Amino acid sequence: MRESHKRLALYRPAQTEGLPLNLNTCRLTPHPALKHLPAILEEMNLSDYPDNECKLLRKALAKQHGLKPESFLVGNGSDEVFDLVFKTFLEPGEIAAYPGPSYVMYSHYALANGAEALEVPLADEFNLDPDVLLNTNAKLLVICNPNNPTGNIQNSADVEKVIRSGRLVVVDEAYAEFCGGNWISRVKEFPNLLVVRTFSKVYGMAGLRVGYVAGNPELIENIDRVRLPFNVNSISQALAVAVLKEQGFVKDHITMINKERAHWTEMLSKNGFQVWPSDTNFLLVEVPKGIDRNQFAERLEKAGALVQYSKTHPRLSQCLRISVGTMQDRAEFQKVLAIALSSSV
Repeated sequence: MRESHKRLALYRPAQTEGLPLNLNTCRLTPHPALKHLPAILEEMNLSDYPDNECKLLRKALAKQHGLKPESFLVGNGSDEVFDLVFKTFLEPGEIAAYPGPSYVMYSHYALANGAEALEVPLADEFNLDPDVLLNTNAKLLVICNPNNPTGNIQNSADVEKVIRSGRLVVVDEAYAEFCGGNWISRVKEFPNLLVVRTFSKVYGMAGLRVGYVAGNPELIENIDRVRLPFNVNSISQALAVAVLKEQGFVKDHITMINKERAHWTEMLSKNGFQVWPSDTNFLLVEVPKGIDRNQFAERLEKAGALVQYSKTHPRLSQCLRISVGTMQDRAEFQKVLAIALSSSV
């Protein structure tokens, strides 16, 4: 095993039964893209390889974002896209820096490709301090916006200051649709900017693994040199094109999240949790004083709800990340929460 790989931790999301409030997936059912599946399968020859260039999907993305198809590369989820970006632009030993706490996989992408990861601290209220990030000698800078797991969107001027440094900047917009964030619209202005998005969150297609990166066509072509052939299967490509046409579903999903997020915040606050403001489909909360966070998460799971939490980050030692679900999910979680709190006394 490569020495850098020995530092990698296994990624093992909880697979037990329960209300899934740990992965920030869409809770609206049925998914409208499913109605397109019979026709897609009828026209498809599964013996054929998928379109290696994802031409129809890239054309649809270009139309949606007002860019050219060559400004996009599609991957098997945004995880593959990030892996390709790190693999393309980082030599062994070079550094990728990001403000944290943030998405835990950034470090994984760097180490898996023989590079180094450097987390610099977010300022108070988990805000980006561009000077701290720019004071590193990192070749690649990553900004999660809105940030995961804190849920807040960063000040546009601060993000722009980082981009204007001229270094390669990757903005992770996995949750951007929930708050209207849109750095994709600026990739023509900044040739050093890459923006990564996913179909897993607002589009509710986590099970099909589709993500994409937008940027200067020259950068995209360089990433494409590293990409393995036929990386996105035919069904995923076709359903991604179909769901882009289902903007009513997307608007309903965003409306539901915005409405329910306020209700979930109120519910948790009334039960003694500190809830950080969120621009996403999840909430970062601090458990009430006197409660052991790890034990409380286990009690929630035992009572029937899965939540996410960091076991290693010092600023998150008392925190849980809880996905915002539907009204029905909220009613169910309220019961689970009451059980877990009663057993904490």
